[in-house]
Amino acid sequence: MDQNSQPTPQPPYGNMATSKPKKKKTGLIVGITLGVLAIVAIIAALLTYFLWWQNPEKMVTDAVSNAIVSKKAVVNGKIMINMKDSAKLELNVKANAVSDKVRSNIDAKLTIKDVDKTFSLKGDIVVDGDGTVYVKIDNLKDSFSDIFELMVEEQTAKSGFALSKDQIKEYRDKMLSQLDPVLNKFNGKWMKISPDDIKDDSYKCYTEALKKMRSDESVRREIARLYKKNSFYSIKDSNISDRNGGRGFELQGDREKSSKFDDELKKSSIGKEFSKCEKSNDSSNDDNLSIDKASLKMWVDRWSHELKALELKGEGDKASTEVSLDITMNKSEEVNIPSDAGSLKELLGIFGGGYSGD
Repeated sequence: MDQNSQPTPQPPYGNMATSKPKKKKTGLIVGITLGVLAIVAIIAALLTYFLWWQNPEKMVTDAVSNAIVSKKAVVNGKIMINMKDSAKLELNVKANAVSDKVRSNIDAKLTIKDVDKTFSLKGDIVVDGDGTVYVKIDNLKDSFSDIFELMVEEQTAKSGFALSKDQIKEYRDKMLSQLDPVLNKFNGKWMKISPDDIKDDSYKCYTEALKKMRSDESVRREIARLYKKNSFYSIKDSNISDRNGGRGFELQGDREKSSKFDDELKKSSIGKEFSKCEKSNDSSNDDNLSIDKASLKMWVDRWSHELKALELKGEGDKASTEVSLDITMNKSEEVNIPSDAGSLKELLGIFGGGYSGD
């Protein structure tokens, strides 16, 4: 073969040298781009979570709104009302709410300041959807013993007689012995009183309005919407220690926004129902005057924005109030209505004119 006729040498891989690397580079660029977009999306989601979902104002507003709409809750804590010139009430609360029914443990201590006497009540209370109240007092006889002793002391003081402590106890025991059949009948037993037993049209009216609010979710959502529109609490301090699994905030009330909320609430469907129950046309509300002075702390779940705890301290001219509650929303045990309850009217009748239901 002639050397001049030999074929010209060709690249070992022909056209593949230019086509294959381009596809690899394209795939790499697409992969990197998608990865960057994914990272950006994750960062955006995190920023949304921390800057919007974790925004203190939104957390608090959502917590209040969710609490209004919720039909279930478990509450544990303490309430103290100090009536400066007369008495102090201390109440341990363990309540369970399901839809339109509520059950709460009674563990109360009442101190009468003038005579330095302390009374205690222990038992349970249940309220059904119709407004019927069921009460069971486990230490009924002991409570009446303390009450009668105080009554004897007051009567002897007013009449000018001077009785020794032994004489007072003797007279008290005579009164109790006459009531033994009734007290034994109801001690540690369920008693009930219905709206029909209470000769008060306002009570019946309020009961029906509350029943509507508890049973109609659209009504509760309307209230929640009005609160979101007129949120009258702002964040005063967001560096509060966690409690019951929730993030803590100290809040500041706004009297003007609270008044706007009240005005719009009165115009709502449920507000009009409650307005029918008012005996007086005087709609002024002194509570709004102190909303910006009361100390309120709230703890909110970071993820669900559900209310986890509440702490309130307020002081008026005649009384001061302290409330400290741990709360679990949308969780509750079944509330069973007592089926064998006696009549609370019979027990209240012991005080004669002290009860207006007859």
